[in-house]
Amino acid sequence: MKYYPEDREFVNENNYYFYCNTNEHLLQGKPVGIAVEFPGLGGGSCLGGTPEMVPYVGDYAEELASKGILLAYIFTGPWSWMNDGAVRFADCVVNALRIRFGLEKGSPLVSTGGSMGGLGSLIFAAKSGLGVTACAAVCPCVDPNASVFCDNTVPRSFVSTFCAFDMPLREAIETVSPIAYAGGMPSIPYLILADEKDELFPLEQIRSYSDMLLSYGNKVSFMVMENCGHGGFTEKGRRALTDFVIENGSCSSAGNGMIPLKNI
Repeated sequence: MKYYPEDREFVNENNYYFYCNTNEHLLQGKPVGIAVEFPGLGGGSCLGGTPEMVPYVGDYAEELASKGILLAYIFTGPWSWMNDGAVRFADCVVNALRIRFGLEKGSPLVSTGGSMGGLGSLIFAAKSGLGVTACAAVCPCVDPNASVFCDNTVPRSFVSTFCAFDMPLREAIETVSPIAYAGGMPSIPYLILADEKDELFPLEQIRSYSDMLLSYGNKVSFMVMENCGHGGFTEKGRRALTDFVIENGSCSSAGNGMIPLKNI
């Protein structure tokens, strides 16, 4: 999507904290990259973020800060499903953060999230105008049209979000379908974590999507978290997520692979 510099009137380096919470209080100096996290349905996150306007705290936030990674939980709304407005919103916030912390265009930008946020992380990678450099999706909704009636709370979120689109709802929902965008995803590293006993977004759907990404030549790491229901984490899965964000949030893509910033 196109980024409009004029939007800095509303979202900028002086007021970004209205739109996200971060671990900036834990940083020991200038960050080397940003990890953005998107909300699950309702606003919470299985990764640790909260829509409350408070600092991002906890072991995950501390470990990323120790590696110079700014962690930003961007609250795009409880039912956004990363529609085009949510992508534009997130781009505004990321641009403001880059200016505030002196990060150049092309600096590491890792897109993350779980459930609706997992879908969000993938669609943001596909549509952002600011150059996502890696993506980690946890128990993501990868085929939203197949998931509209997966429980009794999801349908109204889709209808509320996409009725504003001037097209049939099925077509509107397809605009945020990771499966629909699989062939056009950016060539960046992906980590896909699936819950073995996910009652909302079945393991086989997520596995099939990961295979699709691989078939298009993408670098994909896929992990099944055993005996976990939707939104659950194993210790191994949590470690894999943290390591992936650290590895890709503190280096920049160039040449034939990921090169640490200190070597550029």
